[in-house]
Amino acid sequence: MSKTTTKSKKSGNSRRERTVKRIIFDIVLFVVLLALGIILLYKSLGFESEKIVKYSEKSNLNYKVYLQENDFYEEEYLDKDMIYVASLIDRVLVDFDYNFESEDKENIDFTYSIVAKLSITNPTGTKSYFDKSYTLLNEKTINMVNATGQSIKEQISLDYPYYNSLANSFKTQYGVDVDSKITLYMLINKKNTEESNFILDSSSVMNLVIPLSERSVDISLDYKDIDETSNIIKKQTMSIKDIIPFVLSGVFVILALIMMIKSMRNANSLRTKKSAYDKFVAKILKEYDRLIAESSTLLSFEGKEMINIGKFTELLDIHDNLQLPIMYYEEKEHELSYFYISHENVVYLFKVDVNNFENEK
Repeated sequence: MSKTTTKSKKSGNSRRERTVKRIIFDIVLFVVLLALGIILLYKSLGFESEKIVKYSEKSNLNYKVYLQENDFYEEEYLDKDMIYVASLIDRVLVDFDYNFESEDKENIDFTYSIVAKLSITNPTGTKSYFDKSYTLLNEKTINMVNATGQSIKEQISLDYPYYNSLANSFKTQYGVDVDSKITLYMLINKKNTEESNFILDSSSVMNLVIPLSERSVDISLDYKDIDETSNIIKKQTMSIKDIIPFVLSGVFVILALIMMIKSMRNANSLRTKKSAYDKFVAKILKEYDRLIAESSTLLSFEGKEMINIGKFTELLDIHDNLQLPIMYYEEKEHELSYFYISHENVVYLFKVDVNNFENEK
């Protein structure tokens, strides 16, 4: 019985050692393959750090003042930057011209609209009596796609007599001394697209201020153009610069994953799920730890009288009577164990066999 036990244990230990060695080999191979995959991946990719791209915005606001029929002017209209008689103005034709230029080709969405704001204030302009906005051009969108520049051109005709009449009516009706004007705004917003590798969200405005008056006095128009320079900060980008190491890196990573799965399976094979047999033995060893002595070798039973005990509690009674330790020896891991008391030429033996538990199931 002892020889069989020794051979069984040696065989079990040998298998376990081989499995452990395979696990270690697989883990080392996994690390090596993964490292090679990462190195090749890094070499196959190209990285671009943050890049500053300059862009500029410029506008040119032009207008013509069309006149009502009169006895003095032969021209149909007067050009920009002149002095105008308010009572002779029929309409103001305004040309908005906006230009965007970038150092690199970009994707940018432009949205814009044109609004007229009527303002009636006290003569110093510090307090407002009346403000109202009128949409002259609903919001439009223009997409700049892979280009370095974009222009926006729009033309608006302002009905000057209409707004002048409103301002005069307010003054006459309420009898207050006022300063009135109509301001045209072209609002332009720039925003990056989803495909862009930068963030851009800014607005620009060009405007034209037209005084309103009830008298035939000389007036001049005030306007503001756009002339600005700014930067776009591009984020770091990544691209494949060499396809061969990129493909090889994928192969090495896949092989590394296979090694990891293999090592996990081998490691899992070392973990034996606790059977009813294991639970039974573990319970005895835990509850009666002070009474049991574990033996590394099995006592030779030659020439001794063997008395098989059916229950462990009976072995406990024998221990109480003889005051001798209960010896424990596992002959076959997870399959066969012995609890026994040796007294003179008699061995009281309680055998735990996994087959008995399987038969019970």
